[in-house]
Order: sequence, then C-alpha cells, then structure tokens
Amino acid sequence: MLGLTGCGGLGKSNLEPPTPLKDFKASAKIQRLWSADVGDAGDQYNRLAPRLAGDTVYAASGKGEVTALNADTGKTLWRQELAVPVSGAMGYGNNLALLGTREGEVLALQSDNGKLVWRTRVSSEVLAPPVATSGVVVVQTIDGFVYGLSAQDGNRIWQFQRTVPALSLRGTSGPSIQSGMVVTGFADGTIVGLDLNSGKVRWDAAVARPSGRTELERLVDVDGTPVIAGFRMFAASYQGRLIALDLRNGRLLWGRKASAYVPVAVDRRNVYLVDADGIVVALDQATGAERWRQNGLRARFVTAPAIVNGYLAAGDYNGVLHILSSDSGEFVARTSIDSSAIISRPVSRGNRLYVSNQSGQLVAMQVQPN
Repeated sequence: MLGLTGCGGLGKSNLEPPTPLKDFKASAKIQRLWSADVGDAGDQYNRLAPRLAGDTVYAASGKGEVTALNADTGKTLWRQELAVPVSGAMGYGNNLALLGTREGEVLALQSDNGKLVWRTRVSSEVLAPPVATSGVVVVQTIDGFVYGLSAQDGNRIWQFQRTVPALSLRGTSGPSIQSGMVVTGFADGTIVGLDLNSGKVRWDAAVARPSGRTELERLVDVDGTPVIAGFRMFAASYQGRLIALDLRNGRLLWGRKASAYVPVAVDRRNVYLVDADGIVVALDQATGAERWRQNGLRARFVTAPAIVNGYLAAGDYNGVLHILSSDSGEFVARTSIDSSAIISRPVSRGNRLYVSNQSGQLVAMQVQPN
C-alpha cells in the first residue's frame, strides 16, 4: 500500500516544486470567528477531519482525544480521552459521534455527552468516516470490506467484500447513503450500490479499468467518497476517470479522463475536481463539459474542495486557505491558518467554514463578498 505525502500523491506534483502564489485583487473577505486546539493529527498519512452536525463540531486527534465544540462560539461542550490511534475522519448519525482506528476498531460515542456507547472490531484500519442512518452504521476498511453495524450495540448486520489489488494507494472511499442505498468505491476502480439493510448489491459499475505494464501504472483507486446530487452520483479514480452515474441503476451518464483521489464538490450547476497534480477543474454537472480550470495551485498538495457561500474553498500543504470564484476559477480571497498543512477538505455550511490542520488547530471562518 502506497502512502500519500501531505494531500498530494504519486502524480507529477511529486516531481516539481509547488507553484508560487501570485498576488491578486481580493473580491471576497475571510473573517476568523474562533479557533481551538483539538490535538494534532499525528501521522502525516492520517485522514483526520472534523464533522459538523447541527450546532456542534466534532473533532478527534491522532491519539484518540475527541472534542465536541459549539459551532458558533467554539466553546468546548465535552471532551473524551479514548487513547486509541485514530486514523480517519469523524462520522455522525443516529445521535452518535463515530470514529475508526488504525487498529481496526469502530467506536460510537453519545453525541451530547461523549459517553462511549459501544466499540467493535472490523477487519483492518478505518480511514474513511463511518456514516449512520436508520439504525445502521456503515464502515469501510482499507482491505476492501464494507460493514453494516447496528447503531444500538455495534453488532454486525451484514458485510460486503471486494478484493483489493496487491498494490494500492493508502486510502479508501467513504460510503455515502441515500434512499436506502450505500454507495462506495474500491481500489480496483469499481463503485457499488448496496442495500442499506442487507448489504446486497443493487448495481456495480467501473469508474476505471487497470491498464499498463507495471503495478504503478495499473493503480485506479477510487479513494474519494462518492458525492450524490439528486439522482446523479459523481466519483473519480486515480489514473482513470471522473464519472457521473444514475444513482438509481448505476448507469453511466458521462465520463471523462481524470486522475484524483479526493472527493469532488457539487453545486446546482457544476462538479469541481482537484486532480492529482493540484489543478482545479469545473465541469458541467449534466454533460461533463469543462467550464474552467485553475493551474495556480499545481503541486501544492491541495485538499478536496468545498462549497461555501457560492465560492469554492480548498487548503494546501503550507496552511493556506484559498477561495475561488465558482463562475470563473479566479482567486477571490486567501488567508494563512499557520504553516502547518491543512489536511482535509474544509467543512462548510452557508457562509461558514471549519478548517483543521496537521498541528491540531480547528478554525471557524466566515466567507463573504467585500
């Protein structure tokens, strides 16, 4: 299994220096609302990310310190010391704060007070955030298993397995749930729709097919969590394609060549992709036609993008948060959190952003026009 350095990986970005940032005239402003220390991420390959649910932000450190904060004020509501090696993003559902560990455990905490409700073991490390709805917690592991667990006690309801190639990127897709279906991707370049209650396959589709002479050339991991918008589902693979599928039956709507291992972002018009080299591309949601591309973040190990107040936001390896116009891709605002890498997609709601970095700083910001 190959690791990813920072937020970058095995693309050309590892062979070239980061693109220097250029000055621009800002047309939007970023206001820092509050910041909190939630504990450092530890290993650079950990995929820690906060979770926003209601008026609470949940965050975990690499050593298993879980903190719940008021989303408006940053006030700590509760803190729980679990002393476990957390390796993935926080999840939430059924009034549970959820997390997975490097040692293959899933832990569920009561969301209002942090009390441990249950813990259960799965086959291997959990990097993707668990998700839960309708009494089922869905967890994906790095060895190709997907589990449906009881939200009440963590007991296994069902499991699904897809064989993982001998060589793959260090990462996994995270499951998305909609209309009683679990949608998730795998290291062999496929994506499946599973019944939430039984784990039975509803449909199975290929995002990309391995090609090339070497194992490196044949890497086609789908590591970005599928994004659902209405009846469309969007996913991208490394050295493969970005595709749009009909969520109802897995039928391909469109596809275009792309290489990425982070999730896309979607608004009412476009799909936004940060590719393996840090190039940001906007595509028409209905047709896949390219609307614009921004090369100014090339080789800066850019996070997955997020939509905030009609803009596009992404962080980089040097702790810089970038705000782009969703219409043109032009830079409209920029701020530095600190020199520590921003390690995950910013979490957004309305005009608010919640950004976490490698050193354990969680910052709430507001983005709006000048």
